[in-house]
Amino acid sequence: MIRNTRLERPERFAKPHVIPREKLLAAAKAACDKLKARVERDGADFPSTCSTQYKYTVGPGVPGLGPNRNWESGMYTGCFWLAYELTGDEFFKKVALDMHLPTYVERFENMRGLDDHDVGFVYVPGCVSTYKLTGNELAKETALKVFDYYYNKSYSKEGKFIIRSHKSWRKGQIYGYRTMMDSLMNAPFLFWASEVTGNEEYKRSALDHVKTTADYLIRCDGSSYHHYQFDPVTSEPLHGVTLQGKSDESCWSRGHSWGVYGFPIAYSYSQEPFIKEVHRHVVNFMLNHLPDDNIPYWDFDYVSGDQPRDSSVACICACGLHEMCKYLSDDEPEKAIYECAGAKMLEAVIDNCTGDIGTRYDGLICHVTHAKPQGQGVDECAVYGDYFYLEALLRYLKPDWKKYW
Repeated sequence: MIRNTRLERPERFAKPHVIPREKLLAAAKAACDKLKARVERDGADFPSTCSTQYKYTVGPGVPGLGPNRNWESGMYTGCFWLAYELTGDEFFKKVALDMHLPTYVERFENMRGLDDHDVGFVYVPGCVSTYKLTGNELAKETALKVFDYYYNKSYSKEGKFIIRSHKSWRKGQIYGYRTMMDSLMNAPFLFWASEVTGNEEYKRSALDHVKTTADYLIRCDGSSYHHYQFDPVTSEPLHGVTLQGKSDESCWSRGHSWGVYGFPIAYSYSQEPFIKEVHRHVVNFMLNHLPDDNIPYWDFDYVSGDQPRDSSVACICACGLHEMCKYLSDDEPEKAIYECAGAKMLEAVIDNCTGDIGTRYDGLICHVTHAKPQGQGVDECAVYGDYFYLEALLRYLKPDWKKYW
């Protein structure tokens, strides 16, 4: 596919933008203190995906914990590892290692929520991070067992992509046999398994998924579909679908942010040139549709007005831009632009999405929109927003931080 995008207002990101270290430290302390206080008050239960009236809810599950069952459970555990790396406080390590790790073993034993494209979202920050930080063999073995099931169940060797759901699933004109932008953040599970096991097939499959995403989900103008439908019999490409965005032809902002971050992660494992090129177009589109206050709307069709924002998108994009800058030379013009834009977005979240909104809110950040067309979590908090906010803070405080993905 021929793409021809350009950054429309390069002067907006021309000057270096540095977040004062004191502001980053204060933001990190406030977020970690809030996370700790919430656990001390309510326990370390796994919360709902997003808040209701700014409060997270939990349900019955394994003794003493809410159920480890949702796609963002791993990112909740990841919050504790990030907080541990930010503070050195053993409290956070104890929650992640002693309280949460057994639930990932139990989740695998009961095969709960494993027939899903988002298993990487669960087990990478939930178990792979534990193994990377502590060398814990149970975390490694559990992640590899889950991976083996996930790879055989959810990767299509015919279509060369991570499957949204089973081929036989159908609702109207939408089939289960499709892939989506979110799965760029599940592909790291394949890259990691390849590194740990030495099996090159997993790396090739991950790269094939990244290429399929680039070929079919990224449009000529650098925007993205949320999903792309393939024929369940022939694996031929059919059409794009955007379920959580404004329309099929709009660009749902959080789906797009998975590309802003997912492509750089894939590049970190492969150094494939096509990844940097498609990422440049994805970022150009995002920056061209970034409001002047640097906090994206829930869909990139909106650049002004009173539509809900999604602060999680700013955090995810800041992480992705920070990651890609590691692989850009100082003489590549994108590097300075990405450094400036990422810092502006993160600082905008610190300044506008972590303060008083007139009520107590459970999340580390507010003004997240989970799924507006479905009426879910509109201008609320969300676990993934908390995670990527902490990761962004850690990245900017410790630029050499080793990612979990």
